[in-house]
Amino acid sequence: MKNSKTGRFQGLVTLIFAATVFFILYQIPFGHYIQWPFVIITTFVHEMGHGLTAILTGGNLLRIEVYQNSSGLAFIQGQPGWRQAAVAAGGLLAPSIVGGLFIIAGKSRKASSFTFLLFSIFILICCALWVRSIFGLLILLPTGLLFLFLSKKGSTRLQHFIIQFIGVHMLVDTFTRTMRYLFSSSAFVAGQKRHSDSEMVAQHLFGSHLMWACIIAALAVLIFYFSLRRAYLK
Repeated sequence: MKNSKTGRFQGLVTLIFAATVFFILYQIPFGHYIQWPFVIITTFVHEMGHGLTAILTGGNLLRIEVYQNSSGLAFIQGQPGWRQAAVAAGGLLAPSIVGGLFIIAGKSRKASSFTFLLFSIFILICCALWVRSIFGLLILLPTGLLFLFLSKKGSTRLQHFIIQFIGVHMLVDTFTRTMRYLFSSSAFVAGQKRHSDSEMVAQHLFGSHLMWACIIAALAVLIFYFSLRRAYLK
């Protein structure tokens, strides 16, 4: 019990430290350039959320593209109706789910190290199978290789911090950049005006994009609440 409490306390300290580093980077000049690779990772997770949901609902993921302005597209073959709505919602919720899992993993260094290894392998597999934009490959492939190297050669302390930092970043990104997109009916991606994901959910189900935006935002809040509760408050 004592070791469990000690590990949980160390995880909480790392989480607070990661959040502090993120906040400092957000405030200082050029800090956003340091955060930028993590923004790309969040976009990658968002697009893979679309893709994996499509696969789980009987569709196909053809490819994903990630662009320099941190937007992205998932090219999918799927059926209209609730399946298409699920695909749209899957991308919106993916950063919350992954960020929540990373926060839970951060309660122990062993769990965070294993999660870090799995995430690096996941990035590399996705690069091989689905990432097809040149920019996406230029960023994600080296990132996956670096993470794989650090998972083998880096210290568990460093792995623990990176997983927590990514988790914090996805939490903040969900309630800032993604939230603005969530409550919009459209957005410009790859030079074209397209329906937002919340609008796609509304079109394939019922209601308005604002109604679904509120529902998805509430789900994101619940995911992070229960992840923090699971990791540090129980």
